Amino acid sequence: MALSRFFEKTETVVMPSSIKTDPDGFEFFASLLKQTARRQTFILDFKNVVWIEANLCAVLGCIIHYGKESGNSFEIINLPKDGYIKNTITNNGFMTLVLNSPRPKRRSTGILFRSFDMKNEDEVEAYIYEYVLNSKRVPRMTALAKKKVYRSIFEIYQNSVMHSKADRIFVCGQYYPGKGKMALTMVELGRSFKDNVSQHDPRFKDYSGCEAIEWAVETGNTTKPKNETGGLGLDLIRDFLKMNEGKL
Repeated sequence: MALSRFFEKTETVVMPSSIKTDPDGFEFFASLLKQTARRQTFILDFKNVVWIEANLCAVLGCIIHYGKESGNSFEIINLPKDGYIKNTITNNGFMTLVLNSPRPKRRSTGILFRSFDMKNEDEVEAYIYEYVLNSKRVPRMTALAKKKVYRSIFEIYQNSVMHSKADRIFVCGQYYPGKGKMALTMVELGRSFKDNVSQHDPRFKDYSGCEAIEWAVETGNTTKPKNETGGLGLDLIRDFLKMNEGKL
């Protein structure tokens, strides 16, 4: 063992027992992002984890990626040798992309975990078509509905490019065939809704993050320059999800 490694600071993060797409899940990831801002080795301990929603690998992968860019290193311990948790974060490519573990060649209901350069529009478009629109596991919908869903998802990506100023976007998802459900997460660590909306107009300078998002998803609202249209993507996909008992 190298001497520098011997004296390197190490911190263990015990992952929560259930990691879901809910306020508690996002509160944990916000705390983890802040915690991993320090330069050291972080050991992510999965000993208590009994459930993790696979789409959230996008958030965890994003945190690990930028942590490693800042000089941190990450280890994952106490994954059960077999079972749901290990299969979930292995079969969707998370362990391969983040920790260089081999990805088994087996069928999976996970939507592949990917990281894209924000400028690589063609790759993002191909990903959406392959895993969101053309997959046999996607819930049935009309050609017109598919077109609207694609337009909405792609505008979310384009909004990230324009407004967040981030350099990469991370995407992952999961099909739930028994429920006729698909979960998809896109995440980046750029400027927030609150930053953009509060600086767009003096009337919104005291908006909370929640108020900024509510304003942004209203039809026609946009922080783009006055001569540019905008504000349709989130509104369209929110209405589509509401009709299909989904959520944004």
